Amino acid sequence: MAKVHGGWLVVKTLYEHGVREIFSLSGGHINPIYDACVDFGIRLIDTHHEQAAAMAADAYGRVKREPGVCLVTAGPGFTNAVTGIAGAYLSNSPCILLSGKSGIEENDRLPLQDIDQQSVITPITKWARTIFDTKRIPEYISTAYKKAISGKPGPVYLGMPYEVLYESCNEEEIDRYNTTLPSYKVEAAREAIAQAIEMLKSARRPVAIAGSGAWYSGADEELARLLDKVKIPIFTLNFGRGIVSDDHPLCFGAASPSAPVAFKRITSEADVILLLGIRLSLYIGFGRTFNPEAKIIQVDIDPGEIGRNRPADLGIVGDISKVLSQLTDYAEQHSINLNYKSWVEQAKAWREDEWKKVEEIRKSNKTPIHALRVIKEVEDVLGEDGILAIDGGDTQVWADTTYRVTKPGHYVKGGPLGCMGVGVPFAIGTKVACG
Repeated sequence: MAKVHGGWLVVKTLYEHGVREIFSLSGGHINPIYDACVDFGIRLIDTHHEQAAAMAADAYGRVKREPGVCLVTAGPGFTNAVTGIAGAYLSNSPCILLSGKSGIEENDRLPLQDIDQQSVITPITKWARTIFDTKRIPEYISTAYKKAISGKPGPVYLGMPYEVLYESCNEEEIDRYNTTLPSYKVEAAREAIAQAIEMLKSARRPVAIAGSGAWYSGADEELARLLDKVKIPIFTLNFGRGIVSDDHPLCFGAASPSAPVAFKRITSEADVILLLGIRLSLYIGFGRTFNPEAKIIQVDIDPGEIGRNRPADLGIVGDISKVLSQLTDYAEQHSINLNYKSWVEQAKAWREDEWKKVEEIRKSNKTPIHALRVIKEVEDVLGEDGILAIDGGDTQVWADTTYRVTKPGHYVKGGPLGCMGVGVPFAIGTKVACG
C-alpha cells in the first residue's frame, strides 16, 4: 500500500479536475501542497500579497469559466485573502480558496494564527468547510470544485489544519469520491417559452439586456440566433460585455444609465424588457430607468434573482443558453419572425445623438487630455483581440461607459464590492487563464 500525505491528495484531486495553475503566497502550513505541485507539474503563480492571489484567482475563474484556485497560509494569510473572495462572491465568480489552519490539537490554547476561519468566510462564499480527516480530502476538494462551478457560480472555501496536510494515509483507505461534473443546463418550462414569445409578439418597443449570466452560460451563439429571429435592441453589462459585439447592428453598448448610449431613454420608453442573466444592481441603476409600465421577462439560473428590485411579469429559471435556444426553436417551429424596424431606428437615432458628443471628446487633441481620449487610445492600441483588465474607481466608470467591446470575455472588471487595486491582479489572472 502506497503512503501519501494530505498535501499530495489535495493536488492529485485538483489535477483530476483539470487544475493546472494555483495562485498563492507560501506559508509553513501549506508546504505539503507546494511539494505535491512539483510532483504533478501544477504551476504556482506566486504573488506579493494574498489579496492579489485571491483577485487573480477571481479573474481566472471569470475569464476561463472554470474555478480559479487560491492557496494561502493560516491566520493573516487567510484574512489577507478575504477582500478578494468578497469581490468574487458579489460578482458570482467561480473560485476556490484553500487555506492552512492552526492545529486541531491546539484549539482554544492560543496558538499561533488561530482564528475561526470558517465563520469569517461563510457569509461571503457559496460553501465553506474545514477538513479534519486526511482520508476525506479528495471528497471535499471534488465537492468544492462542483459547488464553485454549478448553477450560479461563486467562491468556495476549504480550510485544512496542518495535521491533515502533513499526515499520511494509505491510498486504499481514501474515502470514495467522484470528479464527474453535474449537468446544469436547466431548461425552461414549455409554457414559459410560449408566454415569452407571446409577450414579444405583443410588444412595440422591446429591449434585451444580457449580463454575466449570459457569459457563464456560453450564450453568444444562441443569442445571435435569437436576434436573427427577434430583431430588438440589446445592451450588455459586466461580463456580458462582448457577448454581442458592440459592432453588431442591434447592440447599443453598455447597459448603464450613465453610458452615453441612450440606455436611460430607450429603457424608459420600452414596453417589454428581456433580462438575460443580469442582476438589477447599482451598475444598471437598479432598474429605476425602466418604464414603470414595461413588462419584464427575466431569465436567470438563480431563482433568488427573479424579481430583485423590480417585479418580473414572467420569471424563467434556467440556463441562459438553453432558454435562448428554446426561444429560437419555438420561433422557428411556429414560423415567427419579429422585426421592430421603426423602434430600432428610433433607438439608434437617440443613441447616435448622445454618442456624437462623446466621440468629439474621444477624438479631441485638447490638453489637458480628457479621460475619454485615453479610453479611445487604449481601444486603438489593444484592438478587437486585446483584453482589458480595468481597475476600480473612476477608471472603471470611464471605461464602463465608453469602451467598445467586440468579443466575449475581453472586458475584465470588478464588481459590486467596488474594490480599488484589482487591475494588476486581474491582469495576471487573465493572462494565466488565456495561456
